[in-house]
Amino acid sequence: MGSTVPTANSITGAAEGESGPVADRRRIRRAVIASGFGTVVEYFDFSLYAFFATTIADTFFPAGSRTTALLYTFGIFGASFVMRPLGGILLGHIGDKIGRRPALGLSVGGMALASALIGCVPSYAEVGMAAPLLLLCLRCVQGLSAGGEIGGAQAYVIEVAPDRARGYLTGLVSMGVLVGTLFGALSSVFMHTVFDARALAAWAWRLPFLISLPLGIVTLVLRSRMEESQAFTRIEESGAVERMPVMTILRDNLREVLIVCGVSSGNLMLFYMTLAYMPTYLQREHLMSGTAAAWSTAMTLLGGMLTIPLWARLSDRLGRRPLLLIASFGTALAAYPAFLVMPWSVTTAAIAQIALGQLEAIWLSVAYATYCEQFPTRVRSSGVSLGCNLSSIIAAGPAPYVATWLIPAIGRVHAPALMLIVFALISAAAAWVSRETAGQSLQGE
Repeated sequence: MGSTVPTANSITGAAEGESGPVADRRRIRRAVIASGFGTVVEYFDFSLYAFFATTIADTFFPAGSRTTALLYTFGIFGASFVMRPLGGILLGHIGDKIGRRPALGLSVGGMALASALIGCVPSYAEVGMAAPLLLLCLRCVQGLSAGGEIGGAQAYVIEVAPDRARGYLTGLVSMGVLVGTLFGALSSVFMHTVFDARALAAWAWRLPFLISLPLGIVTLVLRSRMEESQAFTRIEESGAVERMPVMTILRDNLREVLIVCGVSSGNLMLFYMTLAYMPTYLQREHLMSGTAAAWSTAMTLLGGMLTIPLWARLSDRLGRRPLLLIASFGTALAAYPAFLVMPWSVTTAAIAQIALGQLEAIWLSVAYATYCEQFPTRVRSSGVSLGCNLSSIIAAGPAPYVATWLIPAIGRVHAPALMLIVFALISAAAAWVSRETAGQSLQGE
């Protein structure tokens, strides 16, 4: 996990002398490690499907048009996002009513178990239509689990972080998104390098999915040792726990939900277009081999991991809104040129992907601190999960499917850039009206 988890000194250095909710060194370190590692496992599990999309298409769907099989595969990818809001409501409800820890345990446990079971599903040749139906069911379980993971993890960290280090510490947890996705990409590289095409299609692609189970068990052990957030404990002891957090949000915090939904739509669109769809796009358009596309994606992820801590620290000094606007307008301006130069050569395609990845790093460094700070403690987990997951239905889930369909529909390989531009501008508008909360105390909320 390396760079995902900072040293004790780096965390407490940011924490000392602050008047935030909790400044205890061990507590903060444990919160970041457990939350960050869980996020790594969650996104490793979820990203495997995208990196092995072409193999999954051949395994679980009847032989015929490769494009049709990919559309079915990405259709199931999108269906899992439809389940995310339900998972966000369910796990957010548990997080706001029972505690952050139980919700975080359920999310990572469900994801790891579903991923391991995907590795056991028989092929279409063996069981016919039962294969894609089982795949769909397990992806829906993954969607339910993912719906409450990152919002719950970041809500927990934001409540134990000092006021002037919230952006930095949540940024470190956000690195887990890229680290987990990087492990997924490296798994793809390893499988494509070690095994020939026949072995990969027959059984080898299943191995990374099976590894998810022991990783999930390790995460459950780490999270079982977490202490409950003191902010939530105060709410619980005062009797202010909401009976129905979602109803309270819809009544009192609808504006904040819409802001989070708007900001996260551009973030999610860029993330899934650059890191989930791009490897398939580069292969399908014959711009790179499968191995080269996986390496390009790995370099993109590594570059983002290196810069997230810098942007996250900057967000604690300059504020959340300026960085969100830089990421939004930067994406809108860079999207078309990036897709325009990709067909020139393997090098320009890799550079374009890495450049888009750097914009995503800015977004990830500040986004979740912004989301969590928009809501009071009593509905924070539900509010963040609901806002993010509503946008996932609109932006993240359909992105690979629509992009795959859009290219032949309008006859231009740079058509996906239009999707990035539209959602980046929506995010810019939402960021402009968001509440600036960097450095402000969240106690009493």
